[in-house]
Amino acid sequence: MIALLLAHDSSRAADRFNAAALEIDNPQDTGVDLSAFSQPDSQAAGVYRVDIEINGTLRGHEDVRFARSQSGALQPQFSVEKWQALGLNTALIPGLHDRAATEILTEPQQDLPGVIPTFDFARQRLCITIPQALIDFAARGSVDPALWDDGIPALLLNYAMSGTRTRYTRGGTEDNHFLALRSGANLGGWRLRNASTLSDTTAGRDFSTSYSYVQHDVRALRGQFIAGDSSTPSEVFDSVPLRGVQLASDDTMLPESLRGYAPTIRGIARTSATVTVRQHGNLIYQTSVPPGAFVIDDLYPTSASGDLAVTIAESNGESRTFSQPFSAVPVMQREKRLKYAFSAGKYHGQTLDAPTLAQGTLIYGLPHGMTIFGGSQTSALYQALDLGVGAMLGAPGSVSFDATWAHAQTAQGQQFRLQYAKTLATTGTTFSAGASLYGGDFYSFTDDRETDADAPTAKKSQVRMSLTQSLNDGQAGNLSLAGYQSRYRNASNDERTWSLSYNLSLHDISYALTLSDSRSQESGDDRQLALSVSIPLAPFLPDAWATMSTSGAQYQAGISGSLLSDNNLSYSLTEGNSADGQGRSGNLNATWLNSAGQLGGGYNYSRDNRQVNYSLQGSLLAHADGITAGQPLPGEMSALALVKAPGAAGVKVANSTGLYTDRNGYALVRYLSPYQAGQVALDTTTLASNVDLTSSVTSVVPSAGSVVLATFDTHTGGRMLATLRTSGSTVPFGALATLAGRPDISGMVDEQSQVYLSGLPAKGQLRVTWEQGECIAPFALPVAENNRVVQLTALCQ
Repeated sequence: MIALLLAHDSSRAADRFNAAALEIDNPQDTGVDLSAFSQPDSQAAGVYRVDIEINGTLRGHEDVRFARSQSGALQPQFSVEKWQALGLNTALIPGLHDRAATEILTEPQQDLPGVIPTFDFARQRLCITIPQALIDFAARGSVDPALWDDGIPALLLNYAMSGTRTRYTRGGTEDNHFLALRSGANLGGWRLRNASTLSDTTAGRDFSTSYSYVQHDVRALRGQFIAGDSSTPSEVFDSVPLRGVQLASDDTMLPESLRGYAPTIRGIARTSATVTVRQHGNLIYQTSVPPGAFVIDDLYPTSASGDLAVTIAESNGESRTFSQPFSAVPVMQREKRLKYAFSAGKYHGQTLDAPTLAQGTLIYGLPHGMTIFGGSQTSALYQALDLGVGAMLGAPGSVSFDATWAHAQTAQGQQFRLQYAKTLATTGTTFSAGASLYGGDFYSFTDDRETDADAPTAKKSQVRMSLTQSLNDGQAGNLSLAGYQSRYRNASNDERTWSLSYNLSLHDISYALTLSDSRSQESGDDRQLALSVSIPLAPFLPDAWATMSTSGAQYQAGISGSLLSDNNLSYSLTEGNSADGQGRSGNLNATWLNSAGQLGGGYNYSRDNRQVNYSLQGSLLAHADGITAGQPLPGEMSALALVKAPGAAGVKVANSTGLYTDRNGYALVRYLSPYQAGQVALDTTTLASNVDLTSSVTSVVPSAGSVVLATFDTHTGGRMLATLRTSGSTVPFGALATLAGRPDISGMVDEQSQVYLSGLPAKGQLRVTWEQGECIAPFALPVAENNRVVQLTALCQ
């Protein structure tokens, strides 16, 4: 009986829709062709530029050749080695043992049991499902380094210009102007960067260069090489400005799930089980594990601390939960993670002397929540050695301790440093503290370079702490305390800064109360108490707030917000008064952000002067196709994307305030994450009526500092609603009409023998195909007013 059922199922005919049902109103009309709909993925075979998703995770964007499989669906034509690069463990598939690495698997669903490729033609996306058991383990968020894109050759310039004109009530005018330039060049994986400033004041003009360097990533070591001006990392020693060479690990080259510190979770599942991890009640991780011991070592860094609740849900219905304490001090590293930095060069600080320094640091994560670290600094007149250890203590939190021995040119001493961190999720408390004690006359390398006779003498101790407390889960506000205190051998040089803040949001109104206390050798003692209230003005004035504040003898009230459909025009108006004799004051400022930059201006006044100010910021990118103006650029090594959509002018770039393509269809997109898969999208609602996109989204994987090309296939031209006629009858419903020479411009013929197409030239031919035949329909478009849709009849023969 079972055999008969199986045999019946295997010989079952494919489902077929009765096309006659569409002809009930007109039984004589047999012109219906549904062959194009009878199979999924029925578009033409060929090469398509698609996003590739593996189990829902974006893995890249590339040209893929598709061929018709035996089942009729379009299937990707990947080689064995390409499937391996996508994460498939081909060693577990017996049928591939004798296949060459370059051999194309033309029938992947037959050759790779359990693997299901699906071509989503509408979104131009290849979605591949691979069983968990056949996947080579890769940390969540990992991207194949082969996909890292060094971008296009380019020249970059970021500029920031500002200035003021001040007119004093006692007479006289003063002008100040400032220009900051950050320039660079990209060629392959090399990045050249320079930063310079020019100031023009009543005292004269001054031009200076802040830094210049060349950089290239070292992918095998997951690090960056820099030659020129840089600063050493600050995890072990204080950061030192150097002019020389540096090789240091780069966490951005790691998957997000392996950055920062997170504990390794170990457990044992009695059956096939689902393991979930929660922090502060939020689900942050879930995976399926087979029976036996399991290890989870790719948790995303969440908050710096907060115990983890791990639940093992067995397949037999049993469930058990245990707690994994988690509080991390800054130096902590994941198990087996090595963080390194090696630097050598001349000191590039503010002093005249420039001794040569060699520095190396290593930080390594051990099992059981332990981290060891250390480093050395060597110069002609200065040597230092540091050794330390960090540990997760479980419920008590985490702690690190290190000792530094330093021998300076005139003194020697020791530093003993202790750091601690802990979060109590039940009470909403986060606490971190650090303390340093100094023996002898301890100087850091930077301190030893100080030539100012009035500089602080050797330190005795330094304490810092930070405490945040959520009150009733934030409903009663949040309290924070932070500060530091340094004591020197000469007590008159002691410094301190402490602040206590309370913040509350009640019925959309925000309150903030801050008390601060500070002391320094330059400013003496200073205590401040400030109170501010912010009230939203919606619905009377959307995206606007009224603010009131008082600090000491100062009282202020104002309004601030943003305007325009993209909220890219921001403004603020403030009026104040002082009870200490300073009189009234006020200011008005506005900033407009557009595709080519950011323009700002303002006016302010006080008892002593009247002042106007301006600012202009933006960027220029020179590339093979011309020069593109852009918004102000972020940090030096952040990645950029150059949108290229020929013919698509004035199209908004999604998720980018005030950014539209220029008249040539280019735009500069900021804030891309290096070495991570990202997407650049265009808002199709802003397309001109005669412009169409094959896809509105493209994927990029930029390297640090790169300018990657985000190309969008566009076709511009006329729009046509054509009624197709043949010599003897109508073209059947369901026929496919394609512009000759442009397979990407096509449409289905409806029941009225009409087809709508866009992006058409003034003259051309349509190739119309259906199951029983085909024909050619020439057309010529008249000049259309306002890019309206042209309606015409075309003879197909």
